[in-house]
Amino acid sequence: MTVEQPVREKAVGPALGMRRVQRYAAAFDWVLHCIDRGCYLEAIAVLDSLISDRLASRVSYIRRQEPHGVPTVGTLCSWLLNGHKKNENPRVEHDPEFRAVIADIENWSKARNKAMHQTTKIFHNNDLTISFNDVPIPHRETATTGVQLLRRFDELDTQARPPRGSCQARSPTLSSRSGVHIRQHPAPRSEA
Repeated sequence: MTVEQPVREKAVGPALGMRRVQRYAAAFDWVLHCIDRGCYLEAIAVLDSLISDRLASRVSYIRRQEPHGVPTVGTLCSWLLNGHKKNENPRVEHDPEFRAVIADIENWSKARNKAMHQTTKIFHNNDLTISFNDVPIPHRETATTGVQLLRRFDELDTQARPPRGSCQARSPTLSSRSGVHIRQHPAPRSEA
């Protein structure tokens, strides 16, 4: 039995693009809500989805084709930094600013994995008096770092792509917590 992988549909008209903008903004607002409430693992999980979506979009933009399946953040970072196939240019992403933020996201994904997969583990060198309720507290830094990285990547991506149509999925302003604000696209960055 094979499971069919979802394919991201291109926004042909404004309806699909606007739904993406609204979903993206709502998800980002939920991340901030979770951080405010101390639900760091939930914030990290939603951030992972948002970051994965942005990285997959960048892979599609550069390679002019959608990634197959639903690759992880680590896999997408590796594709962008090191290439996907042996005969591919090993530096698929050439822009040094993108490469820097993608490398930071790759490092963040390791902290994300630790938060998500080691929260209940007790190691020999752990303080056994710490309760489970105290374990997620250090994950606040992972969540807030994820927010910063998503914002950095989003700003670069918005600057790098010329506007197409009236509504783009990457357009919600991430600096505002209230509702959806459609960002005005700045002039393209100069190649310096």
